[in-house]
Amino acid sequence: MFSRQQHLPVAAALLSLSLLANISHAENNNNIPTLIKEPDNSGWSLQMDNDLFTPKKQDRDYTGGIAITLAGERAQQWAMSLDPALTQINRWLNVTDDDNSLTLHSLQLGLAAFAPEDISQAQIIADDRPYASLVFLANSRVNLQNDGQTAIQSTLTVGMLGTNIAETIQKHIHTLTSTNQPEGWQHQISDGGEPTFRYTYAYQRLWRVGDGAQHWEIKYSNEGSVGFLTEANSAVSARWGRISTPWWSFSPDRAEYFSQPSTGLLQANGSGVHELYVWAGAKIRARAYNAFLQGQFRDSELQYSRREIRPVLAEVWLGVTKQMSYHSRLSWVLRYQSSELRSGNGDRDVVWGSILVNRDF
Repeated sequence: MFSRQQHLPVAAALLSLSLLANISHAENNNNIPTLIKEPDNSGWSLQMDNDLFTPKKQDRDYTGGIAITLAGERAQQWAMSLDPALTQINRWLNVTDDDNSLTLHSLQLGLAAFAPEDISQAQIIADDRPYASLVFLANSRVNLQNDGQTAIQSTLTVGMLGTNIAETIQKHIHTLTSTNQPEGWQHQISDGGEPTFRYTYAYQRLWRVGDGAQHWEIKYSNEGSVGFLTEANSAVSARWGRISTPWWSFSPDRAEYFSQPSTGLLQANGSGVHELYVWAGAKIRARAYNAFLQGQFRDSELQYSRREIRPVLAEVWLGVTKQMSYHSRLSWVLRYQSSELRSGNGDRDVVWGSILVNRDF
């Protein structure tokens, strides 16, 4: 996946993962009572990303994605589950779950697609981002520390770059909406298919809480990852309004284009009020490698070198969540990310929107 020039950034990312692990374990407080048991089925969520969910519709850059997440102990048990592999990787990195705290599991299936600005052109657009797509499966473990203010999440994602699934879906959508057909998918990154992976480790901490008629929370997180996106990042996120779900169930910072697997709620977290809150946040990234722009081992007709990509990115988001019934919630979020390419037509900021449906049991 990585060239020789990318070995140093990969090593740096691995070091950051190890440091984060050591920090998180040092802050754990084992004197807090153990939390209740995770249910077999704690919920599911559906997320849809598309330019249609933004005020200014632009079918380019991160042009769309869809992911469904299933949460609960069942995420460990299916034949396709990556949880055994994730558990082994965590052991190698010495970030195993604390026996005196609660670990929540989730499994996610998803698709992400990227495109240049002018999708009507069949030829390569040399100064814009390449077409790219990822079909993926991910398993996640969230360890709720006994201090009640710390959550540690590890995620393993495996998938295929360069399949024709995203092309087929995008063409069907454009047929239904009577818009221009995308013509350049034959030039996508790793066209024809190439396996890929990503391991992510995140430390999340509840920072400030305010009670009263309108509740508010602020948390921060630090994260490192190795794989098709290799980076380290830090984020601050907040929500304000009528809130009854626990802070660790709300993770808007856990997104790199598409969101990572989310947890389900526990039975003890049943909603006391109908939630309605706004949320916002900001993140700074130090990114060493992006397969959606740089490609992998397989040659791609259009790909960029590390020197042509900005190593530091900023991201902000603004969203709102409304509880629709006792067990379901609907959310909308608008995300902005600073430009990834240093020059050319592809040197532009990225904006996309998402609709999320959450259902707990």
